[in-house]
Amino acid sequence: MAASTNKRTQTATDNARITGVQKHCMGQASILVESVAYTPAQVIAIYQNDLDALAVVTAARLALSEALAKAKPIALARSTFDRGFKHAILGAYGNSPGTLGDFGIVLTTPKTPSTAVKATAVTQAKATRKLRQTLGKNQKAKIKAPPVDASSALPPPAASGSGNSPTGGATGK
Repeated sequence: MAASTNKRTQTATDNARITGVQKHCMGQASILVESVAYTPAQVIAIYQNDLDALAVVTAARLALSEALAKAKPIALARSTFDRGFKHAILGAYGNSPGTLGDFGIVLTTPKTPSTAVKATAVTQAKATRKLRQTLGKNQKAKIKAPPVDASSALPPPAASGSGNSPTGGATGK
């Protein structure tokens, strides 16, 4: 089984084989490869054919990358235009599926979840709330900090005259 090589390595190998045959084997009548006799010209032709094929592949890849580079801004412009065109068609023809279908526009209706899915969601929300120990506004208002010891380094908070009720709601709303 042949090892996988990249085209640069393959090109270098092919060129080295051709050079080696031209330098050392041109005086021989044949070169025996796996019980088959090849002339030096046939060996060079095999490697030259591979080099030619690699060159064709490289040129095709270059042409493809150039074509893709040219097509990218065109596709982007078409996509931007298409979004606006679709909105214009929807505005002009409304929700008529037959007419919109002629433009290739398919209206999708939002799927309403079943009662089983809704019940599962409610159960999941309650379980999440319990795990996170989140409290509502009224439950938060019932929580009071423990009395501060007088020997504590922090002074007690000063009472403000902002007019807020002890429940946390502002008066005058």
